[in-house]
Amino acid sequence: MRYAYRLLHPRPALVVVAKNGKTNAMALAWHMPVEESKVAIAVDRENYTYELIAKSKEFTLNVLSIDKLDLIWKVGTLSGREIDKIDEFGIELENGTKIETPHIKGCLGYLECKVLDEIKLEEHSIFIAEIVHAWADKRYFKDVWLENAKIAMHVGKKFFTTPSEYFKPSE
Repeated sequence: MRYAYRLLHPRPALVVVAKNGKTNAMALAWHMPVEESKVAIAVDRENYTYELIAKSKEFTLNVLSIDKLDLIWKVGTLSGREIDKIDEFGIELENGTKIETPHIKGCLGYLECKVLDEIKLEEHSIFIAEIVHAWADKRYFKDVWLENAKIAMHVGKKFFTTPSEYFKPSE
């Protein structure tokens, strides 16, 4: 997909990772495209998600609508070491197309990513990954997210918004 990296605008996304029969989801706002076919994500090394990504070397980034706000919040505030978030919140998954890690069924779009490198900072690691497959619902994405996508955007604390109207500069 030519504009796969644009699936990450705006933020957040849910990261899904699987290894040795364990699957976890985590809300993640620290991600960015670094080239058209590459993304970077920053994950605290104390997180369970970090442990699974470090072992599996792959993950999916899933873009959800504001209709899934309660799920985004719960997944982002609870630890996968303490509960099985997939079972607890009834998250439906579909098999990956080019990787072993699944993506979230019914999401607006997702990226399948394979880790190329890890950069360790003080508390976080930045994973640089190749986008090996991308998909978006055509009702909501045509080269860019459409206004009707209602993507959940994290403003800060417990506040979220959606894009409501787009504007273009005059030429």
